[in-house]
Amino acid sequence: MAENAQAFPGENSNAKTVEAGASQSSINRPFGKDGDAHPSADEGSLQTMFEYDPEQNLLSWSDETAAARILGVDNARAVGTLAAFDERIVGAADRTRTEAFSGATNSYFCEYQLRRQDGDVQWVEERGGWIGSGQSRRLISIIRSIEGQKQREERMFWLAQNDELTGLLNRVHLRKEIDLTITRARETGKGAVYLLAGIDDLGAVNADFGFDAADKVIFELSQRLAAEIGSDGKIGRVAGTKFGIVINDCGEERLREICVRLMNAVRQSVIETRSGGVAASIGLGAVMLPEQAGEANAAMARAEAALDAAKRLGKSSWSAFSEQTDTISLRRRNSHMSDVILTALNERRIMLAFQPIVSDIGETPKKFECLIRMRGEEGQIIPAPDFIPPAERLGLVHLLDRRVLELATNTLAVCPDIHLNVNIALETVKDFVWAEGYLSHLRAYPELAKRITVELTETQVIDAIEASIEFVSEVKKAGCSFGIDDFGAGYTSFRNLKAMDIDILKIDGSFVTGVSSSRDNQIFVRTLLDLARNFGMKTVAEWVDNEADAVLLKGLGVDFLQGYLLGKPETNPDWLPDGAPNEPPERLDRFQ
Repeated sequence: MAENAQAFPGENSNAKTVEAGASQSSINRPFGKDGDAHPSADEGSLQTMFEYDPEQNLLSWSDETAAARILGVDNARAVGTLAAFDERIVGAADRTRTEAFSGATNSYFCEYQLRRQDGDVQWVEERGGWIGSGQSRRLISIIRSIEGQKQREERMFWLAQNDELTGLLNRVHLRKEIDLTITRARETGKGAVYLLAGIDDLGAVNADFGFDAADKVIFELSQRLAAEIGSDGKIGRVAGTKFGIVINDCGEERLREICVRLMNAVRQSVIETRSGGVAASIGLGAVMLPEQAGEANAAMARAEAALDAAKRLGKSSWSAFSEQTDTISLRRRNSHMSDVILTALNERRIMLAFQPIVSDIGETPKKFECLIRMRGEEGQIIPAPDFIPPAERLGLVHLLDRRVLELATNTLAVCPDIHLNVNIALETVKDFVWAEGYLSHLRAYPELAKRITVELTETQVIDAIEASIEFVSEVKKAGCSFGIDDFGAGYTSFRNLKAMDIDILKIDGSFVTGVSSSRDNQIFVRTLLDLARNFGMKTVAEWVDNEADAVLLKGLGVDFLQGYLLGKPETNPDWLPDGAPNEPPERLDRFQ
């Protein structure tokens, strides 16, 4: 769901960059808040040309000022020979470049690093070719700084493997480590353990101290756990409040000692935040490898069951997995959540919260995103992360998707001046029967469908690209627009973007939050905007929570803004005081 990072405690809410000054000594985190880029990273357009005279072995620079900046020297004339230039190249010379300068080839292109006068290095690209003949033959080349591009590529590669907030491995790469550990344990005969650590009551920290404080707690605990584990294993962040830990060469006799040590490391001192001190604790679920799990997915699922058992014992507790733990925990959770979701659907307690989407600050909103909520039996509002994941696991999410669409069309029928964005789950898109039912509802109300944008997250699109392309085509035939949510979090190819005929790209909120103070995020957003323009798509920036970010984003060319600055999600907004109608208006047929 596309909301501010602050929307739901305990899920993806706590994903902001930790405040400056927090120690990162025990975390492999090569990028700081702004990427720690060398000033030259901003000089993507910095380039110059040189002419090489082979007779005199001299280089002549067309723009000596630009050359001096690229080379990192006071005067470009100090690098006036090929030898002087080659001395500044880091590592072995590129073969194609060497052959070109020797006259063996007519043209070349290469990338390499230059060592600057101050000792720093920066990436450049060089391309050139020979012109003329005889004594007038010259090699003309252009050299351009690509340091910023290389740092962005390096950062994207790092983010593909690591969690941005903590610097730990992300869930995907920790899963790979678990599989490697299982293989190694089988080969050596030395057992290992997978532990799932869950922070106790982080939701209360969010409520009492604020989301920045909760982020600080997550980051600080990640450091304490990583420091305690040391070289004995691996650690990653597998969910908003959970860390996965692999410990090598560990049998059941060491398990208790390790769990107690980790829990004590977390409780060793109060975590100081700007809102006050927080005393944190964790629960632990343990799975022995490979005896209790032969592959990573099984290990992670069984550790979840063990952690559930630990949490039932109270704070700062641990529990080892057993077959009884798994069966009882999974059966209890599935049975309970299935009843909760189905009862809420039958009793019409599924609701919509509407969050404004505007083209500029101060604009009266006419476009809103529909965010699903559930009203509990006692009247409390239950946020999506508390019931959407179980619904996906239990195969009930398509019922929720259909209900959201019904509530949205009911709302559009009574509010003729607004447009609504609705989210759909990949499970619905992939299931032909339920996808067809969803599409049939849209086709039944073509005039209302014109005011609907259906959204699917980028990572979901990638997971089922063929089904997504077909579904998008049918959605657009029904009259709707289609948008990709959380764009930038995955790796959608240009070919797929073109094939799906997408109308709207919603830029992933992690690149939007704090964009006014992060040059790295500015570069990334600008790149996404250029991509969207080239494909004729509109753009929405999510998680906009301050005016500085909003002004900068509009200056960069973002079409629409969404976030707490523009308005929080409301189930009963002024323009719809009774909330989304549960039943369609009697004369909804006039919209057919």
